[in-house]
Amino acid sequence: MSVMNRQEFEEYCNEFSSGSERADFFDRYYDPDAVFEHPLKGAFKGKKAIVEFWTAGHKGIREVLKPQNVLLDAHRIAAEVLVEWHCLEDTDYLGLRKKGHVYYAECAAFFHLKNGRFAHVKLYLNEKK
Repeated sequence: MSVMNRQEFEEYCNEFSSGSERADFFDRYYDPDAVFEHPLKGAFKGKKAIVEFWTAGHKGIREVLKPQNVLLDAHRIAAEVLVEWHCLEDTDYLGLRKKGHVYYAECAAFFHLKNGRFAHVKLYLNEKK
């Protein structure tokens, strides 16, 4: 893939939301040296750190991404994404979360592509109360 289109970006969001195996997911969508910046958890560089954040860092949470407004060009994607955190167990992911509850946030996400893969991702989050 040299350029990502909207349908492919939505497929990315759907696959992430499905809880698919994260190492294979990373290989499909991310540059090996990618940087992933989370506004509250910090920056993660490379496959090992990013996959660990997605797995251990999201323990007890199934995150669902629902893209709303998406702007794309050959090297960048800017997206407004509604996020749902489905709690599979009691957890303290971004604050105390109770099993069986769903928590919501609005996210602004900025993706920079290199050879059709994400090389840098920066997120901004606004939790809905």
